[in-house]
Amino acid sequence: MTRLSPPIDANRKERPRENDWRLFLRLVPYARRSGRLALVSILLLIPVSIVGAIQPLMVGQAVSLIRQEQTWFFLQERSLAEGIHILSGLLLLTIIIRLVFGIIQKFLEETLGQRITAGIREDLFDHVTSLAVRFFDRTPVGKLITRLTSDVEALGLVFSSGAIGILNDLFSMVFIALFMFSLQWQLALILVLMLFPVTALIVYFQQQYRKANYIAREELSSLNSMLQENISGINIVQLFRREQLNGEMFRAVNQRYVAEVDKTIFHDSAVSATLEWVSLAAIAIVLWLGGWLILKDALSFGVLSAFILYAQRLFNPLRQFAEKFTMFQAGFTAIERVNDIMNEPIEIRDPVLEEELGSWGAG
Repeated sequence: MTRLSPPIDANRKERPRENDWRLFLRLVPYARRSGRLALVSILLLIPVSIVGAIQPLMVGQAVSLIRQEQTWFFLQERSLAEGIHILSGLLLLTIIIRLVFGIIQKFLEETLGQRITAGIREDLFDHVTSLAVRFFDRTPVGKLITRLTSDVEALGLVFSSGAIGILNDLFSMVFIALFMFSLQWQLALILVLMLFPVTALIVYFQQQYRKANYIAREELSSLNSMLQENISGINIVQLFRREQLNGEMFRAVNQRYVAEVDKTIFHDSAVSATLEWVSLAAIAIVLWLGGWLILKDALSFGVLSAFILYAQRLFNPLRQFAEKFTMFQAGFTAIERVNDIMNEPIEIRDPVLEEELGSWGAG
C-alpha cells in the first residue's frame, strides 16, 4: 500500500527545466488582472526610496552645523538651535512620509499577492478536476494537496513581495548611490564597486539554495502523501500489522526531508553572514579613507557622518534583496511543480474551461 518514494534527484533529471524568466512570465497574466493595483504599488516605491536616501544627508548636516562647517544655504544664517530644530522637523517629516506611503504600498502589495494566489488556485483546481481518472491513480492525493495549498501560496509571494520588493530594493540602492556621488565621488565609488562581487556571491548561494529547496519540497510532498495514505487506509495498515514497517518508511522520508531543509538553511545563512561581514567592512573602509581625507582637509565631518549611515543603508537593500531572492527561488520551485500539473493533458476538452485556463499557458 504505502511505498518508499524513489530518490528525488533521479526524477528531477528526467524533466526538462524552464529558465527563471519563463517561469516568472507565467505569473504576469494574473498580475495584469490587477494592473492598476500593481502600478500604484510600484509608483509608491519612488517617494519611499527618496525620503529614505535623504535622511542620512540631514544627519550629516546636523553634524556640520554643530562643527560650524559648510551647510545648506537656508541653515547658514541661523543659530545652532534654530538649525537643529529645522533639521529635526524635516527629518520627522521624512519619517512620516515614509511611514504613511510605506503602509499603503505594503497593503497594496499584499492585496496583489492574494489576488494572484486566488486566481492561480482557481485555475489549478479547475484543471485538476478536469483530468482523467488514471492521473489520480498514479498521483497520491497528498501531493495534490501540497500543490493546491503551500505551492500556490508561494506563487503569490513571487510577484507581490518578491518582484515588487526587489524593485523597492533597487530603487533604494539607486537613490542612495546618487546622493552619495553628489556628496563625495571617491567614497561613493568604493562602496558601489563593493556591490558587484557581493552580488555575485549571493547569486551563487541562492542557486545552491534553489537546488536544495526543490528537492526539499518534493520530499515534503512524499511525506504528505505517505501520511495521507496511512491515515486514509489505517484499517488496512492495522489488518496486515504494517505499523512498524510503515513507521520506518515514514521516518526514512522524514530524514531525507530534514536533510534537504538543512541544506537550504545553510545556504540562506551563508548569504546573511556574508552581507553582515561586507557591511562592517564597508563602514571600516569609509572610516579609514574618510579619516584620511579629513586630515587632508578634503572632507568634512558632516559628510563622513552621512557616508557612515549610507554604508549601512546601501547594504540593507542588498540584504533584503537576498531575502527576496530566497523567496523567489522557493516560488520558482513552486511554479515548476504547479507547471507539472498544469501541463497534464485534458482528454475530454471543454472550450470554455480551456479559455479560462489560458492565462497559465500565456507565459
